[in-house]
Amino acid sequence: MSMPMMRPKRKNPILRTRVMNLPPSARGRVALGLTAGAAEGRLMLQVCERCASLQYPPREACAGCLSPELRWREQSGEGDLLAVTILRHSNDLYFRERLPWRIGMVKLDAGPTLIVHLHGDVAEAPCRVRVGARLDRSGQAVLIGFPEQETPHMADDPVLRDMTSDPKFRKVLITDGKSPVGQAVARAMVKAGADIVWVGVAEPW
Repeated sequence: MSMPMMRPKRKNPILRTRVMNLPPSARGRVALGLTAGAAEGRLMLQVCERCASLQYPPREACAGCLSPELRWREQSGEGDLLAVTILRHSNDLYFRERLPWRIGMVKLDAGPTLIVHLHGDVAEAPCRVRVGARLDRSGQAVLIGFPEQETPHMADDPVLRDMTSDPKFRKVLITDGKSPVGQAVARAMVKAGADIVWVGVAEPW
């Protein structure tokens, strides 16, 4: 079970700020459909219009019938966790700073097998999980395996915090506080537990 996150200590202003490394951002053009769904919190996968088979990873043509008629459709993400691996080494700086990192292989009820980041509350394999798509800090879609049922303090899991942009205990800058949208976002950030919300006043120059 995830432990509730405590408010972090204030940074010492004398100490040098560590350069933030971003997750790997290289993706193919066709994978942008997955990213578009993740931006809305939805798991979208390609479905062949001709043979109805589900595709993963994203591709230009159906792996079964070679038809190029692939459409993005929302999926439930329910499936079975088949195996778990703990990464203890990475050549990528982002993951190297966060090792060990837990990943798993999930067989979706809909068919495809996915490699996903695992939420800390997911039990050892085999077990039922729910796969969701989120945007990481580089703005790309990532797949995360969640426990089948909601757990207390689920949003405070370190993996989910690192791979998403939950405003809790974070600092937020809103550039246009005069617009209705900017004001609504500011209120939402405060309600979500943001540490500090800076609201700017945009002026035409």
